[in-house]
Amino acid sequence: MVTIKVGALADSGDLYPFIPLIEDIIKPSGFNLEIEVIPTVQEVNEKVLKHEVDVSVPSAAMYPYIQEDYYILGNAVASAVDGITGMPILAVNEMSINDLKKARLIVHGQNTSAFTLYRLLIGKYGKLVIIKRVLDEIKGLGKEGDVLVAVHEIKMMYTMKKLGIKPFVISSMWDLWKNISNNSPMPMGMVVINKDLGKDLAMKFKETYEQSKKYAEKHLNEIIPKDIEIMKNAQGANLDSEIVEKTIWADIQEYNVPTDKVIDGMRKFYELTAEKGILPKVIKLDVI
Repeated sequence: MVTIKVGALADSGDLYPFIPLIEDIIKPSGFNLEIEVIPTVQEVNEKVLKHEVDVSVPSAAMYPYIQEDYYILGNAVASAVDGITGMPILAVNEMSINDLKKARLIVHGQNTSAFTLYRLLIGKYGKLVIIKRVLDEIKGLGKEGDVLVAVHEIKMMYTMKKLGIKPFVISSMWDLWKNISNNSPMPMGMVVINKDLGKDLAMKFKETYEQSKKYAEKHLNEIIPKDIEIMKNAQGANLDSEIVEKTIWADIQEYNVPTDKVIDGMRKFYELTAEKGILPKVIKLDVI
């Protein structure tokens, strides 16, 4: 029987669909799963690029580099459709967009959608600072870097509030994106599956993933404690159940945008980034 290697990202929003599979609540039929939890999105991007996992959750910005090797699951693309999870640009001091051109910019990694959107929508910065772990970015703000693109802004804002830090919101990727995309969904992350497995097996996994995702959404009382445990082990982060629940609820909206709209958003994203030479051209959006 074929074993599918799954790299689940240790972020509450991206992790929740996988927890029923991790916990063996939803059982695959016709294949086995080997699941590892990967701490950061940059590590996910690197593992997918090296073909070390069959299934994972890379940044949308990675797809042009892996388009020949992976399918995109159409029911598993995280897309922002409003400002709730729209990647705000945060600072500890008041700044303008013009100030960003000389600022030290904190992002998760060079291959992330956050950094790609920044390059597309703003462009210039003074120095790039890579801090891979989500909550470590807060510690670096004002010390190692002047501004950060808050991919996990609900966690960020909540933690900053607890620390007594009042962030200044300069703008957000969503506010800038909607103006050039006619309000198309803004792609952020996606679940991909190795084409070497074959389309039939890929479709079977997609169905299993959907079962797991829907189970998780209906049983958050079971999922949240496990999510907190996994995050603590993988990230070394002690998160309150309230913030995990809010994060998952926000990401449920992102992961349930209608597929036709998701595809429109991805097409716009890849067209614009290719036109500006930021990402390679996508020859075909291979969505299943």
